[in-house]
Amino acid sequence: MPKTAVVVPAYNAANTLGDLVTRISRNVREENIFVVDDGSSDRTEFVAREKGVWVLRHASRRGKGSALGDGTRKALELEYDLIITIDSDLQHDPDEIPVFITASEHFDVVVGERSVSTSQMPVHRFLSNSITSGMITLRTGVKIKDSQCGYRLYRAEVLRSINSKATHFDYESDILIKSALAGFRIGSVPIRTIYNNSFSSMRFVDVARFVRVFLKSYTFRYDKDKSSR
Repeated sequence: MPKTAVVVPAYNAANTLGDLVTRISRNVREENIFVVDDGSSDRTEFVAREKGVWVLRHASRRGKGSALGDGTRKALELEYDLIITIDSDLQHDPDEIPVFITASEHFDVVVGERSVSTSQMPVHRFLSNSITSGMITLRTGVKIKDSQCGYRLYRAEVLRSINSKATHFDYESDILIKSALAGFRIGSVPIRTIYNNSFSSMRFVDVARFVRVFLKSYTFRYDKDKSSR
């Protein structure tokens, strides 16, 4: 079985993190879980340490992309084969981890696909997700249905080959676009749509960051023998 790591970017997630780690550990042992505390002001770090997982701590908030980048780099250093990312707010069901691992037999990147409709997703999220997913699909020629879903699996070779300097929510779009343009196989798996009244931390500035990443992708060049730009 592939050596699998789970990376959890966390900011002020003390209320949900303990339950999340417990549920993840049903499928991936605690020593393979990496929590990156992105400068939280609550007990996020202490909850993670009490659970016996790897803990990486930012002294101040740097952004979700920085947390994901640091967590995945640590997993790569430890030579994991598969790296799963999952948000800390319990909007992703850890019991679906085996579905991602099975899909990795056919894909290099596996993205969770929620039911994207206004009946199950807040209107502002529906609109932003539909627009960004459509733009990425047009740019790459790869059908992307849920580009904003943070529940993903990457084969290690993808993250060793694809670099991103994005530090916020744009990180996930940047990695997705570059992976598609580099020819990695991208697939999706249906996942539960869970909204537990958690507040979306995305802002207008995140839209601007996405546009910057999207436009910059037209300068992207990939060389299998070198790191991507």
